[in-house]
Formats: sequence, C-alpha cells, structure tokens
Amino acid sequence: MLNRINAPELTISGNLEIVDAIVDKLNNGTPYITTNSGTQEVIKIDLVFEAGSAYSTHPIIANTCNRLIEEGSGKFSSAEISEMLDQYGSYFVTEAGNEFATLSFYTTGKFIHQTLPVLKTILTEPTFSEEEIETYKMQGKQRLAINLNKVDFLARRNFLNTIYGDNHPLGIMSKSEDFDMLNKEALLEFYHNNYRNKLRAVFVAGKLSSEHETAIKNLIEELNFNHSNINNVVEDKILNPKTTYINKKDSIQSAIRIGKKMFNRKHVDYFDFSILNTILGGYFGSRLMSNIREDKGFTYGIGSGLATDINDGYFFITTEVGSNVANDALKEIYFEVERLQNEIVPEEELNLVKNYLFGSFQRSIDGVFALSERHKTLHLNNLTAEHYLNYISRLKSITADDIRMCAKKHLEKASFSEVVVGP
Repeated sequence: MLNRINAPELTISGNLEIVDAIVDKLNNGTPYITTNSGTQEVIKIDLVFEAGSAYSTHPIIANTCNRLIEEGSGKFSSAEISEMLDQYGSYFVTEAGNEFATLSFYTTGKFIHQTLPVLKTILTEPTFSEEEIETYKMQGKQRLAINLNKVDFLARRNFLNTIYGDNHPLGIMSKSEDFDMLNKEALLEFYHNNYRNKLRAVFVAGKLSSEHETAIKNLIEELNFNHSNINNVVEDKILNPKTTYINKKDSIQSAIRIGKKMFNRKHVDYFDFSILNTILGGYFGSRLMSNIREDKGFTYGIGSGLATDINDGYFFITTEVGSNVANDALKEIYFEVERLQNEIVPEEELNLVKNYLFGSFQRSIDGVFALSERHKTLHLNNLTAEHYLNYISRLKSITADDIRMCAKKHLEKASFSEVVVGP
C-alpha cells in the first residue's frame, strides 16, 4: 500500500532525451531549423532578425518597428490583416529584445497555403502609416507617464542604468521626447537595415509534412531577405558599484533592486550560479521568499534571477516592501546572501532544489513549441545540445560546498549595486 505519510525520496532519475532539430540552410545562407513533432495540426514559424535595441542609437525605434510591422501592409490595413488571419485560426506575435527581434507566425497545416501569402505581405510590405505611428506615440507617452509613477519601474530602469551606463542599450532610460522623434522614414530605414538585411535564422516547429516544409521554405526564399551573422557587440565595461536612493514621496511602498553585471551561458560558472540563484530567490520555496515573505511578512513577493544575452548578463534581486520596513528588508536580503557564503546548504534543501530544476527543465521541453524555443536558445547563443546535457550532469553532481564556493566568488556584497525607490 502507498505510504502517504512519508514523502518520497528526492532523486533525479531517468535519462534526458531531447529531440534533435534538423538544421538546414536556405540559398542565402540563413540557417533553417525545424522541430518536426507533435500531434496537433499547428505550425509555428519564427523569423529572428538582428533588430534588437543594440542595433540603433534611438532608444525606442527597435521596439516600435517590431510592434508596428504588422499594423498595415501593402494594400491591407491592420484590421483587414487580422480578419484574414482570424478566419483561418492564425495569428502573428512580435517580440524585440536587446539583441534580436522575432516575428512569430502561428498557423494550421490545413490552411497554410491561404495564410502564408498574408505572412509574406506583412514581412515585405509594412506601411508604417502615419496614423498608426501617431497612435503608438500617444499611447507610448501615456504608458511612460504612468510607469514613471511606479516604484518598481523606476527601480528597474535605474538599476540597469547603474550597471550598464548611459551608452548601453540596456542602460538608456527612455524619455517622452524620444517618442516625438519617431517617424515613418526612420522606421522604414530601420526595417530595411535590420529586417530585410539581417535575417539571423528561421525556426519552424509543429507537425510538418513535406508539403508544408516546401511551402514554408519557398516563402522564405521569396522574401529575398539577406542573412547576417554579425553580433552587434556593445562595449563591455564593468562600472563601479553604487547605491542609489530615489525619493518617491507619495508611495506607500519601496522598490528594491540589488545586483551586478554578470556572465552569459558560456561561462564556466553558469550552471553552478543558476543553481545557487534558485536556492537564493529563484523559486517560490527559495530562502528570500521563506524569510522575507513567509517569516517577516515584508512583501508579497521577492525573487532573484540571472538574465543573459549573447555577450554578457546580469544578476538581480528584486522586491517591493512596505516603506517602513525597507531597511529591515535590505538587512535580511544581505543576511541570506552571506549565509550562502558562510554556511553549507543542508542536503535535503539542495536535493529539493535539484529535483525542482530537473522537473522544470523537463517541462520546458514538453511540447514541440517549447522544444523549438530550447533549440532557438542554443542556436542564437552558438551552443550545441550538449549544453543541456552538461547542465543535467552538473545538476546531479554539484555539492553543497560547490554552492558555498560559488556564493563566495560571485555574491560579494561590495560588488553589488543597490537601488531603492520610495518615500
């Protein structure tokens, strides 16, 4: 009979199996990567461009171009495009980050011949109408004005400015006047430079027949976009840590951001630090949550993370607390950091985190679209599938002492920048 009193033994078991992607190249040299799996008649096409914020000196043009590229194309308005796609159960999603911009198209195998021409007109004939631009500018100014009254928004952008500086895409703090500089000519120039001429890779995922693959490949070839594989490397400077307090007198809460510039996925300590971060603040049962939320009741939520790009990354701890307990919360945050440096993590806690991470990774490759995202991460970071196998291997072998040594090496309080926004 199953014993429901005692918890099951915590062990990482089973072999990790990752379905390989098929890597091909289009005539122009663009990598064409397919993940052919699944049971549903749904197909996802991701076109990735070197069109992130790192590719422009204008602080918001990359996001604006990415957002408006589907808002009117050729002889069709945005409403007409939406109507054409809706009738076939298809839709379009855009995303722009620091390095890359992605245009994602979801469609069905049954109607792929009806929807691919719509995708083609979106990609090749964006109008960037003055009406859409003016609407976007007005809404953007309103969003910015609202966000500038939020302590968490102020803390985040000032923190990134502190660790990256004014000249780095992540460090630039947008202003209302930046929206006034947007116009059709600037957007068309960015589109031609960074979309038509900097197609980085194409990822296709779903239940694909040979007919589907031929149709998609033919479409991408017909776009006649140029391939590029040159990363826009931003100057890699480590700025001196500093503490910043921003007075927001009307707020009843204080937002806290602590952290530092860090490394990317290729760093020798990436796996160890990822595991360490989970213990500290990377999941709901983390030490920061247990102490500052559950025990002290200072906040509804607190967490830490390691954000990575191709060139580097940054570590952060973030929370919002009652203004009357902000100083106490800071003390408890540093207490937990120092505890990881000075004390061995109990075996039961370490095993719990190992199993949590192993389960999380298994979920992250469950489904053809999720698996395609994993292959995308590998390709865009110039990694192979061995990266994930090495991660699972390290997850199994890392010890409590390895965690402590990693904390000593990378979590020195003197290396942190700190931003607090509140009354």
